Amino acid sequence: MRAVSAALWLALAGALLQVASVFTDFYVYKDTRKSAWFGVAQTSEMILWSALLTLALVGLTAAGRSPVSGKSIGRILGVMGSLTALQVFYRMNAPPFDAEVPQHVSIVGTTCLYYCWPSQAVAAEVLSGMWMALAGCIMVAAGGVFYLYSGAAQDAPARPWIAAEQSGATPWLGMAGLGAVGQFVFGYTFFTFYRTVRANGVPTSWSGWLPAPHTAWLVFMVTVIVVSLVWQAVNKRAPLSPKPLGLAIAALGLVSAGRMAYRIYQPPFRMDAEIGPAAYLALASAVLIVFAGTTHSGLFARVERKP
Repeated sequence: MRAVSAALWLALAGALLQVASVFTDFYVYKDTRKSAWFGVAQTSEMILWSALLTLALVGLTAAGRSPVSGKSIGRILGVMGSLTALQVFYRMNAPPFDAEVPQHVSIVGTTCLYYCWPSQAVAAEVLSGMWMALAGCIMVAAGGVFYLYSGAAQDAPARPWIAAEQSGATPWLGMAGLGAVGQFVFGYTFFTFYRTVRANGVPTSWSGWLPAPHTAWLVFMVTVIVVSLVWQAVNKRAPLSPKPLGLAIAALGLVSAGRMAYRIYQPPFRMDAEIGPAAYLALASAVLIVFAGTTHSGLFARVERKP
């Protein structure tokens, strides 16, 4: 167990403040309080994942089992905290309410649903919860920068978990990686997940990124984790031996598949929504992760049983 430096305690306190902030209200708009989680869902997800990453890195550093060096931890926290702080500050000045909805809503755009000049956004009262989030982000960023230039970071080498048994590259791991990329690309970038019709009869096509932001971020993080595990396994640096690695990959795919299946069954609109072809391709990609991970695990389980 390593002693935690003051800089990491600062980052840890900031992460706890970030977590607390996403359970508060961020705005008052038209006499209605808007919660962090549903008022600015994309920003709230950035805050939450920044906090979780900080908590994980500080915890692993304290346990002396960080997979990256102390200097890398400082850089990661500094960059993640800074980017999240900028996003929160931007949303303080440019709330996304009553923004123009384009005819095709994808992962990028030009209205205040995405990014616009503050002068183009509507006015909304910013509540203390959003200031709490901003303070937490700044604390994480400052803690990371202070730690990066501290002596403690110089003395904290990377000590990643590397399993004794490694599979190397297998076709099933390749399929899992392709499924991980496919589930995000098909579901949450530019392809049509939903179709709706506005009151004036104009049709709108949606990727899953904006209408289902919490699902989108969950799938994105599953994609990052699965691709990382596959890359580590291919380079024979996986943290798990082949059988549990396959099961872990399958479990992650199951989480994605379950959440996407729910959003296909229960679209996040008050109006009727047609499910687009990309939704089923994204779901099939998640199922491919489950199949590939399970098969990879079963293959090495049979090898273990052989005398």
